[in-house]
Amino acid sequence: MKINKEEMLAALLNNSAAGITEQTIESFSVPQLIEWSEQTADYRLAFRSAWYVEHFFLKKTAFFADYASEIIRIYCNTSNWSVLRSYSKLVMWMLSKQNDKITINEDQEECILEKSFNILDDSDCPVAVQVNVMDILADLNKKHDWIANELRLRIELALEKDATPALKSRGNRILKRITNA
Repeated sequence: MKINKEEMLAALLNNSAAGITEQTIESFSVPQLIEWSEQTADYRLAFRSAWYVEHFFLKKTAFFADYASEIIRIYCNTSNWSVLRSYSKLVMWMLSKQNDKITINEDQEECILEKSFNILDDSDCPVAVQVNVMDILADLNKKHDWIANELRLRIELALEKDATPALKSRGNRILKRITNA
């Protein structure tokens, strides 16, 4: 049974996405969460909505079939780092070996490539988003071998500038992956 908008908003803002159950997924409106994740008036609401969308989709991957284009569109258009953290994980899943159903067309792929390199160029980018984007580009390297060299240079530069433990770990793992590709 779906809950109304006010109940959904209260639950969203007061509960952790880590406690999401099948019942939570069934009672929430995915289109409403997606809409809230895109809005820019309330960053906390956008973040929490994106966080729920991420958890819903990774628990129930069938959602990707209906919302893949919206995920890509939001990834390409949002400037909210917290929202990008969640949507970058969803794009990572769409490009991963786990996904054998959803295809990304050339225009979507071009948008993902452009957005991903723009994110890596942004000095304000949080490490969590940065490493997710590196993974996205490493997956796209399978189709575009030119990405490997460009990505390698960006990772090496990032490791020289600000080698946090998370960046070292993921950056080195991605370097190995694109070197052995």
